[in-house]
This record gives sequence, C-alpha cells and structure tokens, in this order.
Amino acid sequence: MKPQPLPPALVETDYSAGWRRLTIALAVAVVAGLLLGYWYVVPRTAAWHQVQPRPMSLEINGPGLLDAINRVVVTSRIQGFLKSIEVDKNDVVKKGEVLARLESVDLQNQLAAAQAQASAAALGITGSESERARAKAGFDRAKIEFERRTTLARTNVISPAELTTAESNFLQAQAEMARADAAIERSKAELLAQEANVKVLEARLADATITSPLDGVVISRERNPGDLLLPGANLMQVVELSTIIISARFDESARSSIRPGQAARIRFASDPTRVWTGQVLRLSRQVDQETREFTIDITLDALPESWAIGQRANVAVEAQSPAMAIGVPETFVTRRDGRAGVWLARSGRATWTPVALGYTSGTNIEVSRGLKAGDVVLSPVGRYSFEPVDLGEEVP
Repeated sequence: MKPQPLPPALVETDYSAGWRRLTIALAVAVVAGLLLGYWYVVPRTAAWHQVQPRPMSLEINGPGLLDAINRVVVTSRIQGFLKSIEVDKNDVVKKGEVLARLESVDLQNQLAAAQAQASAAALGITGSESERARAKAGFDRAKIEFERRTTLARTNVISPAELTTAESNFLQAQAEMARADAAIERSKAELLAQEANVKVLEARLADATITSPLDGVVISRERNPGDLLLPGANLMQVVELSTIIISARFDESARSSIRPGQAARIRFASDPTRVWTGQVLRLSRQVDQETREFTIDITLDALPESWAIGQRANVAVEAQSPAMAIGVPETFVTRRDGRAGVWLARSGRATWTPVALGYTSGTNIEVSRGLKAGDVVLSPVGRYSFEPVDLGEEVP
C-alpha cells in the first residue's frame, strides 16, 4: 500500500536560502556604499599649482643641420682634361693654394703663336713708320717743286703743262702720306689686337691652374686625374671653418621670441649625450609656404672633433616670452586619447581639462590655451573624474 502525502498545511517551509541571498545583497550594497563613500565622499590630499601669468624663459626646440656660410663649389672656367689634383678630402688649404691642374700644352702653343704675332705686329709698325718717312720726304720735294713752278708760271717762264705736272706730283705725294699714316694706324690696331689675344691666352693658361678661393677645408672631391672637366662642373667643395654654423628650422609662431645673440644649446645626433653651446646669428626673412617654418643661423662656440657638413642636430634656443604667459609644471600634464590636458580642482573635485601646449621653460611648460589666471592645477598621480580633493603641498 502506497504512503499518502501529507496535506499542504502540514508541510514545513525552508526560508534559509532566501535569507542567505538577502544577506549577500545587503553586504554587497554596504561594500559598494563604502567604496562610493571612499571614492566620491572622502577627499584625498593632492599637490597643486595655481596658474598665474608671468614672463617665462622659453626653450624653443627645432631640428638643424651643420652648414657653412662660406661654402664654395670649386669649378673650372675652361674645358680641359685634369692633369693632376693636388689635394684630397679633409685637407686644409690656404687661399691661392693650387688645388688642381689641367692639361695646357695646346694653350701654351697658342700663347707662343699669339706672342709671335704680336711681335710681328710691332715690327709692322716700324715698317709703316719707315714708309711714312719716305713718303714724307717725297711729299716735301713735290711741295717745293710745285711752289717753285707756280711762281715761274706767273711770269710765263714755264708752260701751263709743266705746272699741271708739278701739281699732279704734289697731290700724289700728299696721297702717299695719307696712305702711310693709315698703314701706321692699321699696324697699331693689329698690335693691340694681338696683345689682347696674348692676354686672353695668358688668362686661359692661368685658368688651367685651379687655386683655392679661400682658407678652408676640402669636404668633397668629385673628379680624378684624366677626367674631362667642363666649365662649371663640380671639382671639389671647400668650406671656411670660421663660417660653420647650424641652420635650424622653427615654426613661424616662435619668430617674435627669437633674437640675434640669444644663447642656444645643440645636441648632435651622433652624440646626443653631449651639449654644445652657441648663439643665434641671424633670422631668415622668408617663411616656407608649405611647412610654415623659418630658418635661423647659429654660430658654435666650438666644433665637434668629428664634424661633417649636413650633420643632424637638435637645437634649443633660450628665449623670453614676448608677453605674459601661463605655465604649469611639466609633470602635471597628462594625455587622453593623444590629447594633452591637466586636472583642475573645481568645487573640491578633480576635473580633467584639455589644453594646448607651447614651449618648455625649465621644468615648466607653456599653456597657450585651456587655462586662465587663478585656476588650480592638480598633480595627476592617482586622479580620476569627480574625485574629492583637498589641497596639499603647493608646487611653484
């Protein structure tokens, strides 16, 4: 016989599982409340900095290249084959020192021929002058004879035909004189032309010897003996050591802050741990239309031992802000999604605010947009939105 179930009123109900769930929910709620109270009610002490506009010493950074003001490309004025090259890369040269020589046998022969022609032209003048002296003697005789016969003709001592003959001889002697004078002038002109040709060939022969236009160092050599050197072709480059500079690029917004004479610090890519000093020499008067950058020339107090034209460097110019500026400690700046910002204390809570940054100034950095005088900037360590904060140590 099967046992019969008890009536519903007689079954005992188990409430322990519900109480356990309720207890857990209440515990979670209490913990969450405590956490919320800790995070959003209990204030934490934070280092802070109050924003005040002030003059700032800015550190304006930009890339640069080692260059030289006096940088000469040595070329030839005439065409010829290189006979010899007297210097090589890194050689120190003096102004006027022979750098290379061109084959010049043809020029020497042409010069000798021109000098001979000039000598012949000088002898031609002597011959023309002798011819003129002979013509002058004939002219004088013809003149005297013509004057004598003119006098005789007045007294009818001679016939008109004889007078006509004397006059004809006189005019012919006069023409011979004029021809002799023209021959002298022609010979003189020929001599001048030959002398000019000699000077041209002497200059061309001198151009076959290529000399240094300045005191400096040879930084490159592009040709070898036996090469055909055309006029204007690059033979080598020479730079004057005293004119070596750093040519640096900066954004045009920095132009009003940079002045000639300001100190600069240079780090070369080849030795980034060492700092070289210099001064701003001049600012260019042109801004690149694409990059909106301008260049400045910086003189170096000393050159690196292993310098090279075109060497990359990073330049930091120490400049003064043109107007009152706002700056904050650089360590107070944080980034969110690639944007720079700072934590501000507003109504006792931390609020993140994006800012636009300018140039560094020691341990501080310029803020060009996003802050105003009187704002309190908080240390970013451990900050989160709407965190309650108490102001602790002030950071200057």
